[in-house]
Amino acid sequence: MRELKPEEVETVFGKLAKYIGKNVEKLIDRNDGKYVFRILKDRVYYMSQQLEKVASNIPRKQLIGSGLLIGKFTHHKKFHIKITALPLLAVFAPYRIRITPASELSFLYKNDVMKSHITHMSEGIPDNAGVVIVSADDQPVGFGVTTKSGNEALNSDPASKIVIHQADVGEFLRDQDTMF
Repeated sequence: MRELKPEEVETVFGKLAKYIGKNVEKLIDRNDGKYVFRILKDRVYYMSQQLEKVASNIPRKQLIGSGLLIGKFTHHKKFHIKITALPLLAVFAPYRIRITPASELSFLYKNDVMKSHITHMSEGIPDNAGVVIVSADDQPVGFGVTTKSGNEALNSDPASKIVIHQADVGEFLRDQDTMF
């Protein structure tokens, strides 16, 4: 494992800021200790410094992962947030969209969120913002990117696409062989 290079830090924090905004700063200096981002085999992990010290004793070839997998760098150096980052996004995300129980299954099958699927939206969601999708009982089920601002979405046609699907908890089953 190694520290992220400055350009990697900028890429990762830029992508995370799309979903959690200014709360990116809270990821490093938390009340329960210091946390760090480390990279291993193009995958970015988020962990406490204590866990990093323990993991540093394991040879790189034998270490599969350590901490919370945030995302992965592609061959073209683009960063993709993985569904394993959902617990972190759910805690720090300022924008949430609650969907109906019937549309939850549709979302879990990689479909986008339409206006008719939405039961509640956070106030002041901007256009192209990262949002966490929650079920009717407030359990996070995935995340996506809005196509319209909150006010535009409320006044739009029921069949219009509001959130573009990025990831959902169904990926744990669909991609279990390639996830880690």
